[in-house]
Amino acid sequence: MAVGISGYGVYVPRLRIKREDYAKAWGSFSATGVSEKAVMGYDEDVLTMASKVSRRALDSIPLPASKVTRFALASTSPPYAEKLLSGTVLVSLGIPSDAFSSDHTSSTRAGTEAVIAGFEHLAGTPSGHVLVASADAPTASMWSSVEHGLAAGAAAFVLSASDIFAELEGHASWASEHAGERFRPRGQEQIHDLSVKKFSESSFVANTTKAASAVLKRLGRKPEDYAHVVIQQPDARAPASVAGKLGFTDAQLAAGLVSAYLGDLGAASVPLGLAAVLDVAKVGDRVLAVSYGSGAGADALSFRVTADRKASPSVKEEAARKEYVDYVQYLKIKGAIQ
Repeated sequence: MAVGISGYGVYVPRLRIKREDYAKAWGSFSATGVSEKAVMGYDEDVLTMASKVSRRALDSIPLPASKVTRFALASTSPPYAEKLLSGTVLVSLGIPSDAFSSDHTSSTRAGTEAVIAGFEHLAGTPSGHVLVASADAPTASMWSSVEHGLAAGAAAFVLSASDIFAELEGHASWASEHAGERFRPRGQEQIHDLSVKKFSESSFVANTTKAASAVLKRLGRKPEDYAHVVIQQPDARAPASVAGKLGFTDAQLAAGLVSAYLGDLGAASVPLGLAAVLDVAKVGDRVLAVSYGSGAGADALSFRVTADRKASPSVKEEAARKEYVDYVQYLKIKGAIQ
């Protein structure tokens, strides 16, 4: 039974801050290759973003919310430490209360984790429809260089066994123990990082390449069989190191490199990158999506585009809808100053 993506939607907050504003305040900007990043407004959080992007995904087909049998929410920055967050979004959309709902948190891999869980639901419920929303806005101390690239955004996908336009060909995962890189202790809102780049990069490259290599081997594919590849984007440079190890080119990375103009989107990084690729992909194109979560683990999913269907608005259109804030305004929005 073929399963895949039937529809999708994206949402990017309107506010932006440029790298130059960080450089004026701090003398530097640590997010390599990022020109500006998206910032949530005062009246936004991951739940409002998830609701909005989920509605867009349903409308892209269109599919009534009453037809959804499984809803999953992915985020590393939920507003509650203990509460069923997916239930809040489910009710706001009008999804039946007996639909199976789940929250996927604690790792930037959560977006692809939720998608894979959705496809597993379809294996047992072939007539079902799965809605997966990834909405994230990770935060760190304003005194930490890790904070420079952290941004906000959301993407949602409708998964099913009918009326699909991007068929799932296969997926693979890899997990390992790698303590010390990006983490958030219990009871704290901000992420921490020991800022030992070589230490973190070694885990990033090892886990992503092993997950990607596993799915390529399983499917009997080579990098040249793919038109696009999307890789987790803590900045705009990191994906290239993984792509190079696997044999992918910068041209294959280009369409999904959303961090260059939106920043580090956490658990929504790969989902938004995948959406950006689907915006431009042609029928017959293959797409490889590879996520990463520190600690560490990675997922790799292979898709083949089987029909011409695009979301509205596209990622580029959402990115173009913007209003700039300076660093002082940014600090006020973040609650760092009154």
